[in-house]
Amino acid sequence: MKTAMLQQLRRKWTIAGCVAAVLTVSIRAAEETNWGKWGKDDALGTLNYITSQAIVEAARLVRQGRAYSLAAPLGNDSLAVDPAFRVIMMQTGQGANTDPKKPLWLMDWMSLPLHGTTHWDGLASVFGGGKIYNGHDAEKNVTPQGALKNGIEALRNKVVARGVLLDIARLKGTNALASGYVITPADFEAAARKQKVEFRQGDVLLIRTGWINTFFGPRPPAANPALAQLQRREKLRGPQPGIGWAITQWLKERRIAALAVDNFHAEVVPPEPDAVRRLRFSDFDKPVNYELIRNQGMILGKLFQLDALAAACARDGVYEFMFAAAPLNIPNATGGPINPQAIK
Repeated sequence: MKTAMLQQLRRKWTIAGCVAAVLTVSIRAAEETNWGKWGKDDALGTLNYITSQAIVEAARLVRQGRAYSLAAPLGNDSLAVDPAFRVIMMQTGQGANTDPKKPLWLMDWMSLPLHGTTHWDGLASVFGGGKIYNGHDAEKNVTPQGALKNGIEALRNKVVARGVLLDIARLKGTNALASGYVITPADFEAAARKQKVEFRQGDVLLIRTGWINTFFGPRPPAANPALAQLQRREKLRGPQPGIGWAITQWLKERRIAALAVDNFHAEVVPPEPDAVRRLRFSDFDKPVNYELIRNQGMILGKLFQLDALAAACARDGVYEFMFAAAPLNIPNATGGPINPQAIK
């Protein structure tokens, strides 16, 4: 009788131990992401770190009254980043030749891939394990009608904050970091010390690598302009410098609101092998995007044009400013083009 009772107790203890282990794993998994941190219906992620008071303090950084656009130019010529981009100037297609003396309405048209120029990658732009940010089911919410959860429209009145430029290219004494260079927390800290700027909760960090000039920078005349443009586009999207995995955890610890980079992928390409192994998806080669967007709920800015701002910051020695970059109000979109402004 005692033996049977002991066996029954052991079974109960074993079951309880397994349940506890499962709960422990679940708790650890929850701690690894920001899912549920701001409620089950949250669609802002780390932008929640931008408080009303933080916006007021950001406005106080405006001292010169000068605004710097951080958007790459758009056009049908050699500046087009994406071949699907088209601008049709003037609805008539004839200019004023119909009758230049008479009034006439003129309209322009544009076809633009939402991730094809300076833009935010929204919180529905990366999924894995059947989930998008905050644990929403990808099969139900990523649809032909767009992202039913975490659409870019949720950010339409939120991305106003203190901005901080970290000029990593200047830190390293170059116009552009070398392809494959991994930006580390040590680089961030060194740039901050050199620039005499501190990090605060709710900041938006702008990272200058110089890589965007592989496409937009000066270029010699080409015998075949179309081929030259294709080659520049392939280089812009191919192997490049960018942030490494360690930065993702550094950002999380400091409660940074968002991050934007002047390259195509934000992260280093090719990725660090250890970062790929962390995801358990060996065929997904953008582990930093996965960690920041899907797990942490951080929007990523890409193809920012930071050279003019970097030159201004170097002249006056001030690397903090008011930053505003609301995306277009496009319901259910996974990303949105922007004309971000740094206001000094």
